[in-house]
Amino acid sequence: MTAYLFADFQREHKINEYGAMEEEAPYVYGADPDIETIRKRINFKMEAYNEKFPSKKMNLVIFDDALRHLLRITRILLSPRGNCLLVGVGGSGKQSLTKLASFICKQVFFQIALTKTYGETHLKDDIKALYREAG
Repeated sequence: MTAYLFADFQREHKINEYGAMEEEAPYVYGADPDIETIRKRINFKMEAYNEKFPSKKMNLVIFDDALRHLLRITRILLSPRGNCLLVGVGGSGKQSLTKLASFICKQVFFQIALTKTYGETHLKDDIKALYREAG
């Protein structure tokens, strides 16, 4: 019995003969029985992330459980009003998988940078900036 994995980023962009993207691939949620196909696609997306953000390079090993979690996170991020709370021990990859999933979904990843002087006014400024980004 084959366990199907569902992903919505498996389609390829339309590229012209000069190597420029003509049309962005639509997000179509579909089943794929081959886990290696999805893993290759995720590694390709991670390479694209590393090219776009060279100072924040990610070298993740996408093992089966991490791949399944990444698929869940992308599905949640692309659903209307999708949100989730990731719980786990520190260093388990929650933040890295979320950054990669937000890049795959073309979403903005924002994280509050806490410092000793971070206070209520800083929080309000961060919220204002996020409202500007969202609106």
